[in-house]
Parts: sequence; C-alpha cells; structure tokens
Amino acid sequence: MRSLISVQDLSKEDVLHIVSISKEAREGKVRRIGGNVALLFFEPSTRTRVSFERACRELGIETSTVTVSESSVVKGETFFDTLKTFEALGFDGVVFRVPFVFFPYEETVRSLEVSLVNAGDGTHQHPTQGLTDLLTLMDRFGDVKGLKVLYVGDIAHSRVFRSGAPLLVMFGAEVSVCGPKPLIPDDLSVFGVKKVFDNVDEGIEWADVVVWLRIQKERQDRKLIPSESGYLKQFGLTKERYSRLKGFFMHPGPVNREVDMEGDLVYSEKSLIYEQARNGLFVRIGVLTWCLCDG
Repeated sequence: MRSLISVQDLSKEDVLHIVSISKEAREGKVRRIGGNVALLFFEPSTRTRVSFERACRELGIETSTVTVSESSVVKGETFFDTLKTFEALGFDGVVFRVPFVFFPYEETVRSLEVSLVNAGDGTHQHPTQGLTDLLTLMDRFGDVKGLKVLYVGDIAHSRVFRSGAPLLVMFGAEVSVCGPKPLIPDDLSVFGVKKVFDNVDEGIEWADVVVWLRIQKERQDRKLIPSESGYLKQFGLTKERYSRLKGFFMHPGPVNREVDMEGDLVYSEKSLIYEQARNGLFVRIGVLTWCLCDG
C-alpha cells in the first residue's frame, strides 16, 4: 500500500505511472481491485467527493462516507485516532478532506497500516487536483515542457497552486503568479516560480495557459480585497481579457461567477474547466489503483 499526501513525495516515474492508469481508465480499461475505503470529508466538496465516490464504484471498492458532524471529532477525538479507528475496522484506505494543514505527516503515515489519500488539507496540498490539471494540459499540448502557465488569484491560500505548480515544473513548464499583493506569499521559489506579475494583463501576454483561482474567504481572518466587483475588473477574466488569451484558461472550481470571471465565459471555447472536472474521475481512479495495489 502507498499513501499520497503531497505531490512533493512523487517522483516523475510515479506521476507518469498514475497518468498512464488514468488514461487507461478513460478508455474504459479499469481494473476492479476491490477493498474498502472510508471517505472522510470534513469540508464541503462537490467535484472531489463525488469523483472519489464514483472512482471507488468503478474499482469495485466499498465506501463509507463520514462528514465532520457525523464523526467523533465533534466530541474531541483526534484526527490520528479517527484514522486508527478505520485501520482497526479493516479499511484498506482513507480518503480525507480536512480544514487544517496535515503536516508533518510522515510519522503518521508510517504508523498506520492503511493507505491515506489527501483530497485537500487546509492551505497545504490537493494532489489529485494537481494531477488532474497536469493530465488536462498534457491532453491539449502533449509535452508541457516550455509551456508558460500563469496562476491568478488567491495564491497564499491555494492548495491547488501548491500541488499543480511543482508538477508542472517537474515536467519542464514555466510557472508564474499574479494577484493582490496580500494574497502573494513572499517566497515562491520552493514551488519553482520565477515570475510574479503585478498586472494581470502583462501576465496574460506572457502566458500560454492561465489558471484562475477562487478567493478563499473562508480561510482569511480579515478582508484582503476591497470588493469583489473591483477584483473582477483588476484580476478577473473579463470578455476583453478573454479576447487576448493566447491559449486556454482553467479553474479548479468552484467558480465564483462575476468575481473570478464573467459568468458566460466559464464554459467558453478557450475554457478547460469541463475537461478538468471530467479528468478528475479518471485521475482518482489512477491514484486509488496506485495506492492500493501495484498499479
């Protein structure tokens, strides 16, 4: 059994293996591996939760879904003790989404005889989304080497950025960021970022692909943007900016229409949002197969 907590733990060979299984699943070649997996979702989710549920069904895996209000966490149980309970009950894996940063995690992973899959932990990591975005870009461009990818928005709180950027850099892409200054971390070198744009229009001129991110108000202890309408004008995807996009744009969802972008652009010709949602299922099949058996 393997666990997937962070993309930083994956080798290039691991990523290519997962991508290969994901592509096979998309072609209808799914290995029914069986087993039991707990889906531990302590944060709201649509795409990630439903695609993991569907992935498990495709793989012949029985699931038990637990939300925070239904768990003993509300009674004071620790996250580790919750995981230990699932281990004792004979589960093969636990897919979890939690509001806190699960770090450091190495000792916890070593001390459990159950596979852990991170479906999003606080502002830390969302590895299956990063892999989904990589697969989506590979579909469109084949080789992402030299591809210029711009992330726009709430970089500081984005686990999507922290998962996607290292994978893109691993395969030779160039990654840059743009957003309100309070939402840009001071040191982005650990993620391979070399350019920071103050002006989104300059970033669009540079980029082959632009990834817009949601402003995560639920993770901010104070208001970090003056207004949502002002944010759209300054950093969002407007029709005028859309006309100047050289390539495609992405968004991991959920999209805040008229904040991140104008609503009628979400599924437009240059959008890869639908493909991202569709590929999420196949990547999660790939990750579960990689984690729970030899692939």
